[in-house]
Amino acid sequence: MLDETAFKNFKLPRYEKVRWELQKLLIQSKWTVEEPIPSEQELAQMYSVSVGTVRKAVEGLVEDGLLIKLQGKGTFLKQPNFENSLIRFFRLRNKKGELIQPQGQIKKVEVCEAIPEVNSELGLGLTEKLLYIERVRKHEEVVVLSERIWLPEGLFKNLEEIPISDFGNLLYPFYYQHCGQFVSSARERLTFEKNIKDSYLNNNLDDPLVKVCRIAKNLEGGAVEYRESFGLAHNFHYEIAIN
Repeated sequence: MLDETAFKNFKLPRYEKVRWELQKLLIQSKWTVEEPIPSEQELAQMYSVSVGTVRKAVEGLVEDGLLIKLQGKGTFLKQPNFENSLIRFFRLRNKKGELIQPQGQIKKVEVCEAIPEVNSELGLGLTEKLLYIERVRKHEEVVVLSERIWLPEGLFKNLEEIPISDFGNLLYPFYYQHCGQFVSSARERLTFEKNIKDSYLNNNLDDPLVKVCRIAKNLEGGAVEYRESFGLAHNFHYEIAIN
């Protein structure tokens, strides 16, 4: 992440400076995902630059995946659909053969002491506490995915006071609503594991499991969530289209 003082000392094109200022406002939650950012004309007046300069700055943020333009509605903060990422790995279907989207249910939320491996993934100090969440994804009351989630406790204190029954089905909008942490990107890695007994999946010890590890990042590029998702290997499916 670029230091702001150092950035201001660079001799950059004006549109890059406008782009930087807009990104700062996005990080500060100046606009929600439901409301458009000001028009190009309004931004041009705000920064005393031409509309063309603003347009170039906005296009840069669109290319970076931070903004999205919706025809006839305006330009909005882009919220990636992370829920579809796991569907790439687990093609779950109902009795009619239709793809299903499992519903999330929170089982546990608690503060825990630092875990060296997790703190390292999140870029935290060795003694910084974590907020630990256990969550399942269910279809027709059957658990199909079991998730363990760790968050920096300092950033997500507000979640400690919320009853688990009030947590939303989608966690990332919930993080943004209650803690101002907007998840804009994530990195996932997949492995196959054995000799793991998961109480929610109710699997046998010798059943192979698929483990998907995710590190989610905010608009500044800082890690704000480390997640491990487990599913039965017989549900595993991966498909990709190459054009």
